[in-house]
Amino acid sequence: MTMCKEEKMNRGKKAKLVWGVLIFGLSLCIAGCSSSEPAEMDTSMEAAPARNLAIVYASRANSSGDLSVAEPYIKAAVENECYFVGVSSDGRPQSFSGSFELSQENGRRRNAEIHDNIESIKRMNWTAQSEESDLFAAICKANDQLGAVSGSGAPNLLIIIDSGVSTAGPINFIEESSRRALLDPEKFIAVLRENGDLAKFDNIDEVMWFGLGETSEPQGSLNKGTKAAMQELYRALFEAAGVTLPEEDNEMFKPGSGIGPADDLPLVTPVDMPRISLDEEGRPIRLGDNVEFNEKAHEGAFTFERNSSDLANADAARQALQDYVDQLTDFPELQITVNGYTDTAGNEEYNLELSKQRANTVKALLVDAGVSEGRITAVGMGESDTYQDDAQNRRVEIVFGE
Repeated sequence: MTMCKEEKMNRGKKAKLVWGVLIFGLSLCIAGCSSSEPAEMDTSMEAAPARNLAIVYASRANSSGDLSVAEPYIKAAVENECYFVGVSSDGRPQSFSGSFELSQENGRRRNAEIHDNIESIKRMNWTAQSEESDLFAAICKANDQLGAVSGSGAPNLLIIIDSGVSTAGPINFIEESSRRALLDPEKFIAVLRENGDLAKFDNIDEVMWFGLGETSEPQGSLNKGTKAAMQELYRALFEAAGVTLPEEDNEMFKPGSGIGPADDLPLVTPVDMPRISLDEEGRPIRLGDNVEFNEKAHEGAFTFERNSSDLANADAARQALQDYVDQLTDFPELQITVNGYTDTAGNEEYNLELSKQRANTVKALLVDAGVSEGRITAVGMGESDTYQDDAQNRRVEIVFGE
C-alpha cells in the first residue's frame, strides 16, 4: 500500500495520507491489510506511461465527473513508484503528497498491492470542504507540490477534473473581469501578470483536463461557444505560465465521466455564464473578430438581390443572427460594426450608398431583437470583388469590438 518516503511505517500498521491541515485525512491500510486480493489487475484500461502525477479535483454540488477518468494514470504512477499529489479544487485548496513504494516484487501479491494503492487514492475524502471554487489557486498548489520531484527524470503530469466554472480567486466568473476574459484572454493574462498573480508553472510538463464545461444543477449548462472560449482562456493561461501544450484541443481537453454529484455536497455559487457564439470554423467569437454573412455561408439567409437592400428572407436572417444577439445581450458593453458590401456591377457611387442601406437593414434586425441602437455602427463599404461569385460579394459583415 502507499507509503510516503517522509513517513515509512512497519507493515501491518495503518498509514495516513493527510491533506495539508488534516481536513481530508483518511486512514489507509498498507499492503497485507486488504481483505481480498484480486487474481488479476484490470487490463481493459489503456496503459499510461510513467509520470509523476498531480490531480486537481473536488467532489461538490453543481459539478460532474469523478476520479474514474484518471485511473489509468494513477495506475501508472503506482506501478512505477512515482510521486503523487492530490489537491482539492474548493475555495481553500488543500493538498497531500507522497511517493508510492511497493513492497512486493511480482505476481499476484504485487497486483494486489497496486490495486490497493489505486483504491486508496479513490477512497480519499475528495469532498470539497469549503464553499466556492478557487481553481487557479489549486493549480498553483499542484505546481508547487510537484517541485519536490523537479528534475527527477520522469515528466510531471497535471490532471484537472473540473467544470472550470471557478468562483473565487483571480479567475472568478462571478466577476465581470473574468467573464470578459472569455472575449480577450490575452488582455486578462496581461493583467494577472501585472498584478503578480501569474507565476511560472515550472513544475508542470503536461496537462490533461477532463470535464471542462460539464456542469450539474443548480449550475446552468454552458453553450458550445462558452465551452470553447473557456478552453482558449485556460490554454492561454498555461502557455503564458510556460507550459508547452499539444496543438490539438482534444489532446488536452477530454470528456469527463458524466457522473453527477452525490447528495448533500458543498454548494458552489451558480454562475450565469455568458453565452458566446461560434464562427463557421467552430471558434468562439471574440473582440476584433469578423463574422461574415453571405448567401453561401448562411444558406440564403442573407441574400441580397441586385440593386436591393431588402433581404429575401428576414425571418431566416433573424435566426442566423440569434447567437450573436445572445452574446451581445450577455456582454452589455460590447459594440459592433455592421459593414455592407455590393458586387462590382453598376455605378461606384450608387453601390456605396446601396452597401450602406444593406448594413442598415441588418442593423434594424439587431435593434428589433433587443440590441441597443447606440451599440451598432452601420457602414457602407461599397463594391467588393473578394469572391468570384457576385452573390457572395453582396454581403454584410459584423465586427465585434469595444
